[in-house]
Amino acid sequence: MDRRPKEIYGLSNCTWYRERSCCTWTEAMSVFQNMMPLQTSSESCRNHMNYLMCYFCSPEQYLWFQDTVHVCKSFCDAVYSHCKDAKYNGIEIGEKYENGKAFCEAQHLHFVDSNKDCFEFDDSFFGGDSRRLRAHSIITLAFFLMWFLFYFILT
Repeated sequence: MDRRPKEIYGLSNCTWYRERSCCTWTEAMSVFQNMMPLQTSSESCRNHMNYLMCYFCSPEQYLWFQDTVHVCKSFCDAVYSHCKDAKYNGIEIGEKYENGKAFCEAQHLHFVDSNKDCFEFDDSFFGGDSRRLRAHSIITLAFFLMWFLFYFILT
């Protein structure tokens, strides 16, 4: 399969990669459709977790993917910090994992102590401009509803 970055405007959960994506719509949908939701999670937690789950769409994988995803300490710590009160299968993430390193390693991600050659959260999409974040949420919901209608009603 050709993994060179290209435009994929139908990405519902990884829209920040739509102009230069290394994944397909089908791949992104398959990852997110089988994922159980986090209960009691904050918007910041959902943003961090969603960004983490979209790593495979990044056109910069060559920088931090060597047999597995190398995730920066600061990103693992941020996901843990924003999501430690969220529940997955009825258990708080903060109860199950001691810190960001334990969380990332349990997800089979390689924890990198420095911020060099590792996957890092880019808050330029999520930070500051709430209009852009609301637009992203509306677009994500619209694509999900279109997919739902197509998959369950039209097939």
